[in-house]
Amino acid sequence: MKSTTWVGLVAVALVLSACVTARDGAPDAQERARLSTKMVNLSSAVDTYFSDLPQAPSDKDSTILRNATQHDKRLLAPEFEPYLLKVQYQDGKAVLLLCTKDGARAIMEDAGCSARLDRQVMKAEPCQFMLRVAEGCRVEGADPEV
Repeated sequence: MKSTTWVGLVAVALVLSACVTARDGAPDAQERARLSTKMVNLSSAVDTYFSDLPQAPSDKDSTILRNATQHDKRLLAPEFEPYLLKVQYQDGKAVLLLCTKDGARAIMEDAGCSARLDRQVMKAEPCQFMLRVAEGCRVEGADPEV
């Protein structure tokens, strides 16, 4: 009887912990891994979209993202819905910033011209762009390459 109760309690605890998200809105390690790949693909699409524009767009971020992914709607994955995505135009290059839904905390940031995720934000930092794209897609402020 005791082992049945124990197994039941453990099962309930596991189910409840799987349903709970971090109180600060930041993703866990598995979610970060999924988002990282999707973020690199999305920022590359926005970078391609920006390369065809004669000047910085004045549209809202959501409109820019929709226009940039018109050719492949899967790039704007449902995994991004619980978060806030911001877009910045830097001299024809795209930088995307993923933040908590309330816009209080940065989660990751990526320059679309690079082939890797440029910045993972592991500590509580404000939702502000920190990357700067220099000539030749040299990304200043990126995490060191491992």
